[in-house]
Amino acid sequence: MLIVVRCWIVLSTLLVSAGWILSGLHQLNRIGYGVVAALAGIAIVLWQRKVKQIPPQHPAQPGPPFYHRFSRPAPLFFLLLVLLAFLSGALLPDLNYDTNAYRLPRIFNWLWLEQWHWIDTFDPRRNIAGCGFEWLAAPLILFTHTDRFLFLINWISYLMLPGLIFSIFIRLQVRPRVAWWWMWFLAAGWCYALQAGSVDNDSLAAVYVLAAVDLALRAHEKNSAADLWLSLLAAALATGVKQTNLPLTLLWLMAAWPARQLFRSRPAGSLLIAGLGLLVSIVPISLINLNHYGTWLPVDVAGLPSSGKFQLNPFWGIIGNAFCVPLQNLVPPFSELIPPCYSYWLPLWNEQMRHFLFTPFGAHFLSFENFGYLSGVYYRGICEGNAGIGLGIVILVPATWLELRRQRKRSGRGEIMTPNPLASWLRIAPWALLLLFMAKVGTFSNARHLAPYYLFLFPLFLVKTGQDRVVRQPRWQRLGLEIMLLTAIVVAGAGNRPLLPLPPIWQFLHATFPHNEVVADQSARYAESDYEAALARKKFLNAALPSTESIVGYYPIICDVDEPNLWLPFGRRQVECLSPADSPERLRTLGIHYVVIHLHPQEGSITNWMENYQGSLSAQYTFPRPSIKTPAAADLYVVRLN
Repeated sequence: MLIVVRCWIVLSTLLVSAGWILSGLHQLNRIGYGVVAALAGIAIVLWQRKVKQIPPQHPAQPGPPFYHRFSRPAPLFFLLLVLLAFLSGALLPDLNYDTNAYRLPRIFNWLWLEQWHWIDTFDPRRNIAGCGFEWLAAPLILFTHTDRFLFLINWISYLMLPGLIFSIFIRLQVRPRVAWWWMWFLAAGWCYALQAGSVDNDSLAAVYVLAAVDLALRAHEKNSAADLWLSLLAAALATGVKQTNLPLTLLWLMAAWPARQLFRSRPAGSLLIAGLGLLVSIVPISLINLNHYGTWLPVDVAGLPSSGKFQLNPFWGIIGNAFCVPLQNLVPPFSELIPPCYSYWLPLWNEQMRHFLFTPFGAHFLSFENFGYLSGVYYRGICEGNAGIGLGIVILVPATWLELRRQRKRSGRGEIMTPNPLASWLRIAPWALLLLFMAKVGTFSNARHLAPYYLFLFPLFLVKTGQDRVVRQPRWQRLGLEIMLLTAIVVAGAGNRPLLPLPPIWQFLHATFPHNEVVADQSARYAESDYEAALARKKFLNAALPSTESIVGYYPIICDVDEPNLWLPFGRRQVECLSPADSPERLRTLGIHYVVIHLHPQEGSITNWMENYQGSLSAQYTFPRPSIKTPAAADLYVVRLN
């Protein structure tokens, strides 16, 4: 496992640094990446020759056969999760809102101009957000002309998750048997399993942070400068993925501190690695943001969808997140199938939260993005865009605590571990960093954004004496396996991209029970699933836009997710995002003949737009509104400029 983790860090560093360097040279193209691949190949050959000259101190022992590794239920269930995640990513298009709204469009824009550049856009997230995931995805899009393989980035990293959890836990003095069971159960957390087949970027950073701390501790144990260098790169990569991961670098610093002398033992190599670390970290995008907005993280700039929020008072930020994060993790996976929950309690809850914000006490939480709001009323259950570690793990923790108390009453407190000051600090520090996160971050999906933090919170609980007796209990093991099975059901039946054939099932149930209100509502909602709707819009755009058009305009009044469909297959055309400030003359100067408009009826009239820009309606796609509970959607228009 360790060799795979090291290779993943090296590959990630190569791709992220190549993205910035090739952008600086205006060579973000196939030739540029080809040169990078050639240089990397030469470096690998030279390194292998050097390694062959050094005989290994401990020859590798053959491991057990592959099938034997999965002969026990826990690893077998993890293999099931891996296969389901792969099928989900390979068979179904990813409908993640953030990725389609700004991550993919920014990649297409960079590749088209063969360099990173500041995009003139209605959505500043295309410029200010971390670029780590995008630099991993860019060569995949460039060489395949599609975005269908991007899920492999998360899927490959997910394979390393249990091994890294085990390695970290035993170094933080969790007993091996306890660490073995929990590495499987925690890897079945919903944010990790659901994102394994998606193009979201929260769980990706979790692997980097785990690897950073693990390799730093190994570097001290084995006096290995190479492991210390790799740990630095892994920590830097985590910050480059998302700025909210920055506090976790303190964990790496604590783990690497005992081995700090290794940096001085090879100063030239350490300087080179430090430079690479800066390049793949949060530093480049922070300097760019500082240049354009005067701050390293401009989350409150004009035009941002969340503008006017996130100016949290630290005290009320902690109080608010102490309420919101557990709440988001307590949402049942298929809440929309529970009639009172979907049709009454969830809408009522969200409405009460809106009223609460206008009370004297609730006003303290106005800086949050949709404080206390539950997304289940608009999503079909839990998905990668709203899942925290999940209800299953939330249930397992108190169940473990109760079993631990029961075992202590029977057998006493048991053997006391030898104190390890560094391990003790590394068990406590994540809780302090969690408070720092809660004091500063008030986004709607904080339960998802905490994916890199969750795993470090458990060792403080799992080092308690008696845990080794708890994990031997058949009923406790059975509960953990049932939670893994529940996660598999969640992955297979995720409402936004279900692997199960839910639409025909609900149609059959509706035909069998025509007077059942819940069945009728679900049948209507699944009449055209999100997956089918995405394919229908893609087919509509391909048919409505002539293939000869090398540039098309995209005019969304609201941030939306159809722009990637206009770019694909990549290399065919350029997409120019338009704003109300763009004049008809500018559109004609750019050579735009067709404009795709996502216009909500409440935001204006398509007739007025066509009159202002001298255009005529070429095609229209009307979004399905199968249920009165489904919010009204904007129609999609294709307008030809006269």
